[in-house]
Amino acid sequence: MMKKNLLFLAILSCISTSAWANTIDSVTERCSDLKKLNFENAKVVNSEVIAGDFTPPTKLADTLRGAKSQLITNLPQICRVELAIEPKINVEIWLPTDWNQRLQAIGGGGFAGFIPFDKLAVAAKNGYVSVTTDTGHQGSLFKGDFAFKDNELQTDLITDFAYRSVHEMTVKTKQIIQSYYGEAAKYSYWNGCSTGGRQGLMEVQRFPADYDGVYIIAPAIQWDKFVTSSLWPQIVMQEELGKPIDTAKLNQVREAIIKYADKQDGIIDGVVNDPTTLNISDSFLQQLGLNDAEIISLKKIWQGPTSQSGQFLWYSLEPSADLTPIAGKVPFTVPEDYLRYWIYQKPDMDWKQLGYKGFDDFYNESVELYRPIMGTDNADLSQFKKLGGKMIIWHGWDDQLIPPKGTIHYYNNVQKIMGGKSHTDEFMKLYMAPGVGHCNGGDGADTINGFESLVNWVEKQQSPTTLTAQKIQNGKVTMKRPLCQYPLKAVYKGEGDVNNLANFECK
Repeated sequence: MMKKNLLFLAILSCISTSAWANTIDSVTERCSDLKKLNFENAKVVNSEVIAGDFTPPTKLADTLRGAKSQLITNLPQICRVELAIEPKINVEIWLPTDWNQRLQAIGGGGFAGFIPFDKLAVAAKNGYVSVTTDTGHQGSLFKGDFAFKDNELQTDLITDFAYRSVHEMTVKTKQIIQSYYGEAAKYSYWNGCSTGGRQGLMEVQRFPADYDGVYIIAPAIQWDKFVTSSLWPQIVMQEELGKPIDTAKLNQVREAIIKYADKQDGIIDGVVNDPTTLNISDSFLQQLGLNDAEIISLKKIWQGPTSQSGQFLWYSLEPSADLTPIAGKVPFTVPEDYLRYWIYQKPDMDWKQLGYKGFDDFYNESVELYRPIMGTDNADLSQFKKLGGKMIIWHGWDDQLIPPKGTIHYYNNVQKIMGGKSHTDEFMKLYMAPGVGHCNGGDGADTINGFESLVNWVEKQQSPTTLTAQKIQNGKVTMKRPLCQYPLKAVYKGEGDVNNLANFECK
């Protein structure tokens, strides 16, 4: 009986120091107390405990991007914090009661301007303190008009969008974590695709102490070059044809290319393993019904923008990628708004007046104005490496918005600066995902265990060699492939189940 009583008291003691400390009243009080925190340039405007079902507030940004507030279900107990940082930066921080002692920051997309509540919820459900920001403005995902208001370029808003908002968010979130839990996060991670990928790399380049690990997908780096280059297909078609190539033709060409190239890697799965090896002949395109002007246009688009003097400017999408987002009936909104509001400050400007000569000026002006603030192309990551930081990047070969070769270009520059591949491998790894579109989607295996691999690398020193990529449809795994560290690629050995990772090797 004595032993049972002692055991009961021991259990009671454990409960009193953990679970009892997180009773609803205790959590509510500690959450509410966050409103009293003093920051030099910020304020907690709201803090509340949420659990179970939660409907995010519908704000102007959500309305502008055509989004509706989606009910989020099965939330654990969370202290939800709304933080306002001067001048107009909105930050959302979710602090789970059952905390894994880690911070996960979520990146934005496009021109940002909104809070991705769904992604916050995923991280919080996994025990992370999750945080994200609208970067200092409210607006549509693909609208860049916030940069020009009242006939004036909004340089402060551009700076906040470029890097200031994320760093300020990070610093203040760590202070809130310390206040709420009474201890600092053991590890801090970044998780972002596209603009979110650029934000993570900007943190590494400008503020290398902010995160222990950064998970980067299809990063919108080399912003000054790739955004302008997104208008190149429209310029080419306007100059060579006077109109866009029919969308049905573009899709037909892509399907034919994939069907032709799919046979070359030993697996018929609707995926081109390495589109850089493709050599599309004029006769191949003629057989698909393209006329000479259309063939010239398409080849110029695939080649990527060149100056009038013939100088290579930037990369294009791969032939296996869907061209319709940037070469469809109308231009992609991002480069069109960038032209009007960021470069020329003429909201009614028509891109068709550029021509090849005007495109040269547009490109050069962009590099001169925005490379210093938005280029995110600094390859010297020595301080991040010195601090023990780790980074995993992956990019889909069939990305329809950001050229994958731009990411490879940056990775190669890092290797040059950091002393070669072996030294770079100590802290940074790049993987290319065949058949995968922008951030996800496409015919390839797009569910990738990169973030989990990053956590193991940071915390357990388990350096990843391959990543595992799966295609999941209707809850079932329909494709499974290894992703090899660039420049290696996964090659099928020629026999056995094509969804068994053991039947592939990196070559």
